[in-house]
Amino acid sequence: MAAAKKAKSKQRGAKASRSSFRGKTKSTKASTKKVTRKQTKQTKQVTRKQAPARHMFVQPGQSRVLGEISIPSGKLAIFDIGLFGYLPREALEPAIVTCDVPSDRVLPVVGAPVGKGRFADCWDHVAVVIDAAALARSEIATSKKLGEAAVDFARLVCIDHAALDGWQHEDSLDGKADVVFWGRDDRVLAHTMNAPRTDEGYGWVDLPIDEAEKKSDVIARKKSENKWLLAADFRPHSHHYYALAAARRSPDRAGTLDVAGTRMMLLFTSWGDGVFPIYLDLDHDDRPVQVRIQLATAESNAAMASVNP
Repeated sequence: MAAAKKAKSKQRGAKASRSSFRGKTKSTKASTKKVTRKQTKQTKQVTRKQAPARHMFVQPGQSRVLGEISIPSGKLAIFDIGLFGYLPREALEPAIVTCDVPSDRVLPVVGAPVGKGRFADCWDHVAVVIDAAALARSEIATSKKLGEAAVDFARLVCIDHAALDGWQHEDSLDGKADVVFWGRDDRVLAHTMNAPRTDEGYGWVDLPIDEAEKKSDVIARKKSENKWLLAADFRPHSHHYYALAAARRSPDRAGTLDVAGTRMMLLFTSWGDGVFPIYLDLDHDDRPVQVRIQLATAESNAAMASVNP
């Protein structure tokens, strides 16, 4: 008797699961189609949502070559070179993101703009290419985060880590310097000091270092005494000076310079300051394809939007 009740209970349970579509006027076939379409739509939506997680950058076909660098030591360093003038080397080291790269050939550096929206001309990413053939075939499968570059001077360098020992950040290489100033009251100061016009405002270029220092002191004193609104810059002809000059001359705002037997690149982020993640992109066999500096992020977009309402 108990066995019979148990069998009936099982049968009712089985029928209940099959009768869950009862009460609907459409046929089982039509309902199945509807469910299938719904599931397919949901699958597509999930696929669309997941896709950006694998490729958070513009496809390689949209990138362009910015220049070439050489890393003879095999250790690439990426960081804000502006910090070099403010931090001692040992304090700066933790801020440098490094990666092992080929040492036997020059490496192209490519940049891909965002390409659409308000900040279409800003860089989506800039990358040091390790395997150009794999990049051309779009064979990037995974990415490994190497670290983050904290930027306070709106610029980054890609340089051989060993070349940093020969980097002259503030000392003039030729005994000369530039002095420039600009701002609301720059014309008044220029008239007072008989300063010629420059691309950025007023000032002098290629002065002997001692004369440049004296003019810089005079500018600071007159600015303070008269409460003039202007900015001034003393620029000794250092490695930093020449790298910045190369970047400013480039339409892509990225320039190269030979330092200590290597070739480095200085580039402006196009997003200003911020914290930018750096990735090693790998192919399907976990072989390195490129070292990617991801400049377009949710944070950089929000920061740019806040100063460009």
